Amino acid sequence: MAMQFSVAIRNARANAIETTNGTSAILRVRTGAPPATCATADSGTALATMNLPVDYFTAASAGSMPKLGTWQDAAADAAGTAAHFRLYDSAGTTCGLQGTCGQSVILATSALTAANGNVLTFTATTGVIVGLNVSGVGVPADATVVAVSATTVTLSHTSTAGVASAASITFAYDLPIDNAVIALNQLVTVNTFTINEANA
Repeated sequence: MAMQFSVAIRNARANAIETTNGTSAILRVRTGAPPATCATADSGTALATMNLPVDYFTAASAGSMPKLGTWQDAAADAAGTAAHFRLYDSAGTTCGLQGTCGQSVILATSALTAANGNVLTFTATTGVIVGLNVSGVGVPADATVVAVSATTVTLSHTSTAGVASAASITFAYDLPIDNAVIALNQLVTVNTFTINEANA
């Protein structure tokens, strides 16, 4: 049997992110792939810097912890394509969390995916890359993209019920932003961001 955690423990694990990282964190959106670990030096160009509110996550509930307050840079630091983010302490020196960053892609399936299948079919898969988080009716929880072709996307988990044709499927980065191609001095906003602690 897979190890499981109580809701209280999942909440505590999520809340520990803000507790450990500290208040008034700094979020930077950067170009290129994330460094190997949070302890690895920064890589890429810093496109946007956001000074987050003193309290920047809501208290976790059912293992889920959404962002709190406004996460925004009124004038981007540089031009480029966003690819990863790093969340630092208030001094901006210690990275406590990192992941992919970009604009979500929403596509409609062009064929039925049968029950217990994990390959979704589209007329085109433009903008979808390996590693993105996947959601939509019939898509299993915590599914990610493991392979992409011109017209198909393979998921990390199979769909028990299947996915209908013409279903709306969202492919999202760890941190979705309003525009991945950033211009100098552009307004950059994080509209949604949620930490989810899995049950296993």
